[in-house]
Amino acid sequence: MRHALTVAAKDLRIFVRDRTGMMLTFALPLVLVTIFGAAMGAMGGSKSLGKVRLLVEDLDASAKSSALVDALRRADGLNVEVTSDVRARVADGKAPAALRIPSGWGAGLEAGRASGLVLYRDPAQSIEQQIVAGNMMPALMSVAGKEIGRAMMRKSLKAFGIEGEAADEMEKTLSATLAEADAADATASGEPSGATSGDQDADPLRGMPRTLGLEVDDVTGPDHASETTAGQSHAVAGIAVMMLLFSLSACGGTILEEEAQGTLQRLRLTPTAGRSVLIGKALFTMVVGMASLVLLFAFGALVFHVPVATAPLALVVLSFAVAAAATSLGLVLAVTCRTRKQLEGTSTLVILAMSALGGSWFPLALTPAWYQKLGHFTLNAWAMDGYQGILWYGRDLRGVLPEIGVLLAIAAGLMLLALRGWRRRFEVTT
Repeated sequence: MRHALTVAAKDLRIFVRDRTGMMLTFALPLVLVTIFGAAMGAMGGSKSLGKVRLLVEDLDASAKSSALVDALRRADGLNVEVTSDVRARVADGKAPAALRIPSGWGAGLEAGRASGLVLYRDPAQSIEQQIVAGNMMPALMSVAGKEIGRAMMRKSLKAFGIEGEAADEMEKTLSATLAEADAADATASGEPSGATSGDQDADPLRGMPRTLGLEVDDVTGPDHASETTAGQSHAVAGIAVMMLLFSLSACGGTILEEEAQGTLQRLRLTPTAGRSVLIGKALFTMVVGMASLVLLFAFGALVFHVPVATAPLALVVLSFAVAAAATSLGLVLAVTCRTRKQLEGTSTLVILAMSALGGSWFPLALTPAWYQKLGHFTLNAWAMDGYQGILWYGRDLRGVLPEIGVLLAIAAGLMLLALRGWRRRFEVTT
């Protein structure tokens, strides 16, 4: 037992001396708990989430349609923008949902006809659809609830062959009966008439627009089938980016290995060495990174039918930008850390934090607005935006140029830091 205590005390002294390793041992779980706590805590209620963008195309321009637009703007969870050509914009990923108010909508409601409203939805953004439905339906009912109820009642009666005066009488009877029942329920429960519960399951919430007579059109990019495809595309892209960061950080770590073995010192003594050693490491790391991405996306296409052939040029250029940014990050970590152990701990902390913040593990739509903005300080978020644009929305090279530009800017900035760190550590002699 005494010998065991001696061994334990020796290992503790060694552990405490390695301040970097000790810090990472305790810092990594604290950082991850903070990130996940902030993200997951927001999922408990829609008020913590950022507002969902809802496009509205008002072709009716009546008092009724204007009242509906105003009611939507007052909804807590919606950011309403009145515009045109809303279906194409939803299909291109500009917004998760859009509402089209057809010409004559207000007059049609007064005449007892079906609402005629069209809700365009992006199936890839299922969480946003629940928020849209939960905020849009109360606004719609507050403006045109009675008219929608009458239209639905007439439609149901017509399905049973009841029309004309018989339908009018039946409508009056049913309306009076429902009003009496509604008043009785309100008196018994102490709630105002028409109050609804907010605790609705996700599927009924998404299906509510159809229940109220709205025409629902789930639109996507070309040749994309379902929410399953979107989820699989996100999973493949997210894991590809995260594992790329790990592998390229390890490739950058060959600098530390060669320094420990003395190989780096001999390379530096050659007449044409200088920064060419670091550039050579960057080229090697880039080749490994591109090969890794090709393998992962080919696997995703074969196993999960991820549509990688939709825009091959855009996918290649974006992947090059992602690999360049990841390579530069790996080299910065390699020239900053002093030992391989420090590199492993630091890279694990940085990469896991970036992956959680940048949406590699879960869609950023699940997180509050401030979290989404913070996530876009990572290369993961820009990479995921670009890959989603290609794999789900079918964008070509021009469609993902903003993401490519940001990733190349990140790569250039990090490479300058890596070159500076290389010069200070390996080229400047005293």
